[in-house]
Amino acid sequence: MKNITLNDFANSRYSTGKARIKKAATNNVVREVKELSTHTDTRAWYDKLEDYEGDFEFVEEEDEDGARAVVMKRAPRRRKKTISEDQSSNIGGIDYPLDIWFLISEHIRPEDVSIFAGICKSALHVTNTAKFWFHLYKRHYRSVPNLPERLQPECMVRLYGLRTCVIRALHFMYPPFVNKVKAITTFEEDPHVLTKRQCVLMWIKKCKNQWLFFFKLKQSRFVIGRGPAIKARQPDLLEMLEDVSSNHDEGCKVLQVTCLNYISIPVVLGLTLCSVSLTLSQGLRFHRLQLLFGSEHSCYTLGSSSSLGGSPVVLDPVVNIRVLDWWHPLYPHSASTSFNIPAHDSD
Repeated sequence: MKNITLNDFANSRYSTGKARIKKAATNNVVREVKELSTHTDTRAWYDKLEDYEGDFEFVEEEDEDGARAVVMKRAPRRRKKTISEDQSSNIGGIDYPLDIWFLISEHIRPEDVSIFAGICKSALHVTNTAKFWFHLYKRHYRSVPNLPERLQPECMVRLYGLRTCVIRALHFMYPPFVNKVKAITTFEEDPHVLTKRQCVLMWIKKCKNQWLFFFKLKQSRFVIGRGPAIKARQPDLLEMLEDVSSNHDEGCKVLQVTCLNYISIPVVLGLTLCSVSLTLSQGLRFHRLQLLFGSEHSCYTLGSSSSLGGSPVVLDPVVNIRVLDWWHPLYPHSASTSFNIPAHDSD
C-alpha cells in the first residue's frame, strides 16, 4: 500500500479549494483500505514482531503525478555471522618473526614487562628466555654498595633462577623500584594479609638493643571444594638446571617484628596463621601483636578465633612490623640468615 503523506495536501500543486485529488487516486486508496480491513492476519504474535524489527530509513519517492514524498521504509536485515565466520575473520593479522619481538624487548622498561608479555604468545615466550633477563640485568646494572654477592655480575651466569635474581637485583639498582621500597614507613604494612599462610620457618635475631622475630609464611594450597590435584610431570636434572623462572621463595612472605625485649614464644612450624590482632600496649607508647596459629583446616572452617584452640604468639612491646616479599632488599634469604632460636634463660 502506498502511504498517504503530507505532501499530497500541503505541497499540492493545485491551489487550496480550486481542485481535488484525481478520482483514480482516491479509488486506489479506498480499495487498499478495504483490502486491509477485510484481510485477517493469522500469524502468531511473535511472528508479527518481525515487521517492526530492524533499522528504518527515510527514502524519497515520486508518485504517479510527479510529486515527491519522503517515506519511511525498513532497511534490509543484515544476516548474522556464524561462529565459523567470526573465527575466520579473526584469523587475519600479521605474525611477526620472533627476532622482531626480541628487538622490541630490548627497549622495555622493567615495570612494563608484564604488559609486554601479554601482547601475544611470541612476546610471552621472549620474557621466559634467559637472553631477555640477561639483557635486562646488563642494561640497568650499576654498582651499589649493598648488592648481595649472589646478584653480582660474576655470579649472574647461571640459568637456574635467573629471572628471580634479576628481579631482586633491580630492587637494589633500578631507581623506580628502590624509591618504591623506601617510601614505606613504620607500621604502614598490614600484617592481616598474612592470614591463612603456613609457617615454614621461624627464627630470632638480636640487633643492638632490640630483638627481631621472623616468621616465614608460605601461601597455602588448600582450597575447600577442590578435587585432588593432578600430578605434573617431574622434570629431569638438565631441565631443572636450565629453569630460568625457578624460585624457591615463590608465594612466601616474611613477617619481621621488632621488639624491645626478648619474649619466649612457642614453636609454630607447620601451623597456619589463622588471625592477627594489632593493638596498643598498656603504656600507649608501643604496640601489642597477637598471632594465632592453628591447623590449616580450622582456619578455613572456623570463623571465631576463640574456638580455634591453636597456639597464640603474643609480642609486646612491638616497635615496628614489616611484611617482606621475596624480592624485597631486606628479605632474609637462606644464604645470609642465621636460623638459630636462642634458648630462654629461666630465672
